[in-house]
Amino acid sequence: MTSEKRFHDKLIIITGAGGNFGREGCAYFARNGARIAALDKNESALEETVSIVKNEGAKNIKAFECDVTSVASVESALDEIIRQFGTCPDLLWNNAGYQGQIKPTLEYSVDDFALVMNINVNGMFIMMQSVAKRMAAQNIDKNNKDDQKPYKYSIVNTASVAALRGTPAMIAYSSSKAAIISMTVCAAK
Repeated sequence: MTSEKRFHDKLIIITGAGGNFGREGCAYFARNGARIAALDKNESALEETVSIVKNEGAKNIKAFECDVTSVASVESALDEIIRQFGTCPDLLWNNAGYQGQIKPTLEYSVDDFALVMNINVNGMFIMMQSVAKRMAAQNIDKNNKDDQKPYKYSIVNTASVAALRGTPAMIAYSSSKAAIISMTVCAAK
């Protein structure tokens, strides 16, 4: 199956859409016919992403300001996405993240360590759980017909090889990405 057929008319939420990976993801999925809900806390970066992707010819991308570390912000954004698109997302690319300081462990700020964990781990969990609940509820609705197979939804959480090998001077980032891998494995079971 070509990627165009796989993503055509699918609703994809991309968090961290104002960053480099998120922007490229928005462009890729839009080129392949997906409907994009682009989320970011940084409104100007988010608007820049939407503008760039629309200039490449995409017609169905919308911006939603969202702080993934806030349950209220996530719930509000998801409600608005469902209202505007008329459906639950087919795919969540949980990509929002923060690299943090680049310093040796003995010099690393406890406050920055907590910030990295809050954005990268707590934020990813909040978004994953909130979207998964909606996906599960919609899956029940979509499968009320006897002849219908279960609908496939997907959640992709961005981790990093830094989780597996550790990266000098990036203790918070590496630790957060290891937590994401474990969280994803647990959620998938």
